[in-house]
This record gives sequence, C-alpha cells and structure tokens, in this order.
Amino acid sequence: MTPTTVVLDFDGTVTTADVGDEICERFADPGWRDLDRLWEEKRISLPDAQAGMWALVSGGRDEILTYAKAIGTLRPGLDAFLDACRGSELVLASGGFDFYIEAILGARRLARFAAVYANKGVVENGGVRVSFPHRERLGCGLCAVCKGRICDDRRAAGRRVIFVGDGTSDRCAVGRADRLFAVRGSKLAAACRVAAAPAVEFDTLDEVAGQLFP
Repeated sequence: MTPTTVVLDFDGTVTTADVGDEICERFADPGWRDLDRLWEEKRISLPDAQAGMWALVSGGRDEILTYAKAIGTLRPGLDAFLDACRGSELVLASGGFDFYIEAILGARRLARFAAVYANKGVVENGGVRVSFPHRERLGCGLCAVCKGRICDDRRAAGRRVIFVGDGTSDRCAVGRADRLFAVRGSKLAAACRVAAAPAVEFDTLDEVAGQLFP
C-alpha cells in the first residue's frame, strides 16, 4: 500500500479559534488588524505581516501563555483523530508560533507527530520576539511555512498526502494534496469552492478520521 502522510494545520483546525489572532486582539495595538488585512489581500507576505503584528504585542509571559491556553480550545475529536492516524506519518504544519502550540498541545500530544513545522516565538521583556526558521526551505512568496510545499515534498517521495486545514495560509495546499479536508464554512472551504477544487467540509476531527480510516 502507498504510505500516507496527514498534514494538519493548527490555528482554527486543531483549535476552534485562531490563537495567534486572539492573542493579538487581546494584547496588541489595534494596528495589527491593518497588517492582517494586507496579508489577507495578498499585498504582503504572512511573515512580513506577523513581524509587524507581533511587534505590537505587549504583555507578560505568564499572562500571554495563560490566555493562549484559555482560548486555545481543542477541536472535538482531536484525540480520536490522532489515534486513527497511528499507521500514517502525521505532520503538524502551522503558520503560527511554537510557544502557544506547545503550551496548548503539551508534550504528550506533540510526540504523536513525526514532524512539527511552525514559526518561533519567544515571550520575553514584555513582548513577543518572532522568527521564521523554516522560511528558506519551506517558504513561498506568501508563507514561511508553506502547506503546499510540504504536500509537494511528501508526494514527490511517493506518499499519498491528506491535508486538513481551515485558513488563509492553507490555500497553498489547494490542488496539491490527494485529499483535502476543510473546516466547514472556513476560508479554506471558500477558496476550494472558488477554485472548483474538491474538498470535504467537517466540524469535528473524528469526522475526518471516520472518512480516512473507516
């Protein structure tokens, strides 16, 4: 059988909210929304937008991490989904940041992934310092962690690729995975409709597991 890789987004997919945006909404100057809009309109890249957005964040480490965990509600069915993927390579690919991904998922869930690709954030001195360690190898003109490039790399290795996501940065995966699952009503689902690309919409991650591994 062809080996399978499941590529899973984090913000808005593993969680029910976009944690990065919620942190900015709570702790950043309102000007962050202008940068986010420029990214949504593809007028600047996501890492360029994020560098400016996170420079506007002000808050203590404990305060920010406590808030991230409070609003980072896991999408129902996550653990059933992780269990169902045991026989596949499971990859977490996020345009968000490691500091809140690690705080929300914890070591036990993170250990389930063969690879984790995310941007880096260090909460210190009353703010968040961000960097993009995967940009050179996995970036594209829009993303520092390009979901499409990750899909391409796995397919080039002869693997069947499943992509599961929701947001604007997930649009790069459209047409580049063997199967694509999009959160119902999400920006990714809308992009698939515009591109006439096949996508299965879902509400809970155990729905995805049931279709992939019946």
